[in-house]
Amino acid sequence: MTRVENCSYTLATLDHYGDETQCVSPLSLYSQSQQVDAELRAPHAMSSNHWHGQVEINIPFGDDVDYVINGELVTIKAGHVGLFWATVPHRLLNPNQAHNMGILNIPIHLFLTWPLNKEMVNQITHGLVLQSDHRDLVCEFELQRWCAELTHPASNIQQLATDEISMMLKRLGLVGWEKINVGQIKTAHQAGVSKHAQQYVSQMLEFIARNYDSQLTVKQVAEQVTLNQNYASEIFQRVMQMTIKQYVTTMRINHARALLSDTEKSTLDISLTVGFNSNSRFYDTFQRYVGVSPQKYRKLARAEMARSKSNNDEYECKVAGASDGKHPLAAMK
Repeated sequence: MTRVENCSYTLATLDHYGDETQCVSPLSLYSQSQQVDAELRAPHAMSSNHWHGQVEINIPFGDDVDYVINGELVTIKAGHVGLFWATVPHRLLNPNQAHNMGILNIPIHLFLTWPLNKEMVNQITHGLVLQSDHRDLVCEFELQRWCAELTHPASNIQQLATDEISMMLKRLGLVGWEKINVGQIKTAHQAGVSKHAQQYVSQMLEFIARNYDSQLTVKQVAEQVTLNQNYASEIFQRVMQMTIKQYVTTMRINHARALLSDTEKSTLDISLTVGFNSNSRFYDTFQRYVGVSPQKYRKLARAEMARSKSNNDEYECKVAGASDGKHPLAAMK
């Protein structure tokens, strides 16, 4: 049993879960650099803008917080879930009396594979800032637990936290949200990304998600959005912080990792299934991206699965008291 402790709570877990935790979608697997990131900390005013290629979620506790997002003042209400695609310049202007804020960053390609409300996803990828209609969709304890589990050494525990975050957003899509900016996105800061660039990249991501397992080229991706190949590559890299080719390869490697873990397919079959045109190319690329050969990865994955099956899927949470979303969690004695 592993025990995770911090100033707010103590979390007791088993190192592994049971059989049912092994069944995951191929596209829910991702490399270390593409994981969901979570923080729970006191918010503070930012002196300058920043931007990145992930979907950002903010949940303030104790008071509303004021943001400037692409030059527009936006207020996220206490206890509500606020989310936006962070490719536009943004900064926290005033935390007011908020004592804590949950901050989640979700890789855009992962966000697009989740079973979420299509209209909500469309509004996010077109630059709108959304806020849940209802408060308390998630509490401080849940955020603390996600912070601990997303950095847990066991990948199946990381996956559990990721799945719970996905389900929280699915719930948001069902219970309702509102747009809290006017929807007329202004020209981004010169170092940021324009509304049109976001739309083009969103279309490219959707096209890649549908076709990464074919012999996809950068030219085909650019043609899909009717852009010059060089310009399409430039805005994609500016938003995603990787090239189109690197992104396509990452999607293929993620799918291959799932097939190696969960099926008996040969490496040749897997290489062709995920979009590589030869086994040798697949082998070299997998080794470069993952750090081990496909055969070694399968052996390690199966060993971890066997260890997991030998443990009960017991999960024990010990906390001093439930949070009402307005006050910090009391430290355990």
